[in-house]
Amino acid sequence: MKRILTSAALVAAFGLGPWVAHAIAQVNIGGEVATTFRDTEKTDFSNRTFMNYSNFNTLRARVYIDAEAAENVSVFTQILVDTWEFTLYGAYARIEPLIGSYVSAQVGLIPHPIGAWGERTYQMENPLIGTPLTYNYHSAFVPRSGDSLRTVDDLWATLDNRSNGGLPVIYDACWNTGAEFYGSAGKLDYSLGVLTGSVSYMTIQDQTGGVQPTVHLAYNFSPGLRLGGSAYYGPYLYENGFNDSLPTGASFSDFINAGAGYELYFGHRLLEIHSEGFFSYWEHPYLPRLDVLSGYAEGKYTVRAGWYVAGRVDWFLPGDVTNASGVTSGWDYDVMRYEFGVGFKPNRATIMKLVGQMNRFADAPDLDHDLAAFQIVVGY
Repeated sequence: MKRILTSAALVAAFGLGPWVAHAIAQVNIGGEVATTFRDTEKTDFSNRTFMNYSNFNTLRARVYIDAEAAENVSVFTQILVDTWEFTLYGAYARIEPLIGSYVSAQVGLIPHPIGAWGERTYQMENPLIGTPLTYNYHSAFVPRSGDSLRTVDDLWATLDNRSNGGLPVIYDACWNTGAEFYGSAGKLDYSLGVLTGSVSYMTIQDQTGGVQPTVHLAYNFSPGLRLGGSAYYGPYLYENGFNDSLPTGASFSDFINAGAGYELYFGHRLLEIHSEGFFSYWEHPYLPRLDVLSGYAEGKYTVRAGWYVAGRVDWFLPGDVTNASGVTSGWDYDVMRYEFGVGFKPNRATIMKLVGQMNRFADAPDLDHDLAAFQIVVGY
């Protein structure tokens, strides 16, 4: 399987030579630029990515370079620019259709094949500024500190020292190398994915000795009602990200990251509601299983032409673990996030947002923090 995925990624990235001349004539370049002004006196650790980027940073841009390589083959590339640092966000080929009218495929550095947030990850589509806790927030579990993380007490000792190396439930700020096969039958949309990393711990190449399969189903009852679910299961630890030897006889593929969740969209006239929730867990060589419930509910109401108000409530609720002394408590703090704002779209290519965000940590008020920001986004 590892060889299959590696070969597929190489084909997506480098195997398009015969179509280059055709593609050059079919290249489309677009993207968005977001400029954000916020209270820089406030701490912003809960919105940070592994690379210390944030949707609240002063300047962020995405560049899309799309090309038609053949009649049913397109190539998509995305580049993220954050405070003048450039990162390859996505690079994949899409074959549509692949098998009749029922199955299409995309392969390479692909978008997340689960959940519903991907449609609103772009600031032109996001009615607020932040990313939901489920898709970005770094938990207290830092697998790269494996050599110093042997007991529940070790984990509890890190709770007040937040790190952007902690694993999120699903990580939207990076994509995975893999393949997704998707399609629709009537009102049912379906997707099967195979990832070299995991949805919370990405890798460009397979380093676990296994892959993480995903499944995503959604039923469109009507244009204003959509209900779906996602699930994933597979190894997530890899040698370069875990600094200590494993227990005797164990391998990285023995330790699983898995989850399942729902998604809901409801729209009626001027109101739109989105909600997602996941139950997820990580297995660890030396710790009990780390469970978490996370999710969000988001609403947007168009007040008048061009103007809207929006709000989102997020939750991150870790399960309990017990230490060697018999003490039981959550393996991380419960977190609630409240983000609300008003937006104005003077035209189809511009959106302005005034947003407030509150983050509240149960039993750790010193970690509470608020943000206020004004953002201008221009698409091109």
